[in-house]
Parts: sequence; C-alpha cells; structure tokens
Amino acid sequence: MKSLMIAALTLPLAGAALAQSADVSSYTDVDGLEIMGADNDEVGEIETVLVDGSGQPVAFVVEVDDGFLDLGDTEVVMNVDDLTWDGDQYTTEMTADEVEQLPTWDD
Repeated sequence: MKSLMIAALTLPLAGAALAQSADVSSYTDVDGLEIMGADNDEVGEIETVLVDGSGQPVAFVVEVDDGFLDLGDTEVVMNVDDLTWDGDQYTTEMTADEVEQLPTWDD
C-alpha cells in the first residue's frame, strides 16, 4: 500500500520532468509577426492566437493598420487555414482589402 501511494505521488513529478525537457529551440513567438499579402505588401500583424475548446489554434487576431500612429487600428479574425508559414513570416493569398473585410474582433 505504501509503495502504491509513493508511486501515485511521484507520477505527476515524472510528467513535469518530461515537460521541462522539451526542446523549445525551434519554437517561434508569433505575437507581432507581420503577415504579407498576395501583393507582397504587409496586410497586418498577429496580435493573438485563438484556440478551440480542445486547445488547438484555429485563428489569429490580426491588427490591420488603418489609422495614423496606430490610432483607430482594426483587429480582425483570420483563420489559420488562410495563412502559410514562409520561413520567418506568414503569408496569405488575400489582399489588404480582403483582410480588412474579415470579421472584426472586439475584446
């Protein structure tokens, strides 16, 4: 009984050790990354990653620069499927005008 209790108490510690040993060298922080559009111009910048109920990324909140000195900028929701990872940035087949027509995000 005593060994069973010890095993139950150490099990969470083993999981924590595995989580701490993950190789994070290839991870990229997407906050603030530019999104380049179909015309090779910047169409926005990633602000937030949105996840579904299971924790999987499904969309990004993208800041669209439509104001002076970031005043009046709009945040829109762009589906993950609309973006392609291209080395060190995201690209989309959408134009800036199409991105501006996406649903707005109001947090």
